[in-house]
Amino acid sequence: MNPLGKVAQCWRHPVKSMQGESRSGLSITATGVDGDRAWALIDIAANRILSAKRTGAVLAARASDHAIQLPDGSAVALEDPNASLALSGWLTHDVRLARPRPGEQLAYQMTFDPPNDDAEYFDIPSPEGSFVDLAPLHLVTTATLVGCAAARPDLDWDVRRFRPNLVIDLDGELFCEDRWSGHAIQVGPEVVLEVVQPTVRCAMPLRAQPGLGRQPRLFSALNELNTASPNHLGVYAGVRTPGPIRVGDPVMLLS
Repeated sequence: MNPLGKVAQCWRHPVKSMQGESRSGLSITATGVDGDRAWALIDIAANRILSAKRTGAVLAARASDHAIQLPDGSAVALEDPNASLALSGWLTHDVRLARPRPGEQLAYQMTFDPPNDDAEYFDIPSPEGSFVDLAPLHLVTTATLVGCAAARPDLDWDVRRFRPNLVIDLDGELFCEDRWSGHAIQVGPEVVLEVVQPTVRCAMPLRAQPGLGRQPRLFSALNELNTASPNHLGVYAGVRTPGPIRVGDPVMLLS
């Protein structure tokens, strides 16, 4: 095993596309982070996941395990039978608040020209029975975030723009985590993750959200900085061995 670094931050996003929460640890199950993307808003007319990739207003709400706090300060309990009605009124769009159903596969929409909100959008299916984009976990490194900020200090590289589950603190080259694709990493004493591929970035990091302004030039910066995988930052991972992860846990690359 080769030491990489340690877990610097743990993040969970109880409702897809809403603000998440920084935590001292996460429980990793066979299907991902317990409580992460456990709910989503479904566009009723299209039967499609409503994502901030297309509907940026969703980013303005903050979700916990029990409730959604709307921008006006009001709260909607997740288990409230009138939650969907309240959220539809907030967005002026008919939505239902839902958990993923086993075997069900819903799509979200994204564009391949993220700075242009008027570009054509395409349906992208989520994995069956899940509201994640592609894989159970998303990881970024401090080497990449700090390196990007040093290379382009004119831009804001706040971690919240990239919505990871784990931030791994390590010294290394810019986008060093891309080289983990196809390999396994151990996090803490129990968890083993399979790194699947680098993470393509959608419109989400460019969007305004609480405390962060709109930043369309981030797209061109990621194309310029990551020449091997333009417009990618971070990596997706699956779960080989579940268990607990805590801030400070060592991270090892398995041979």
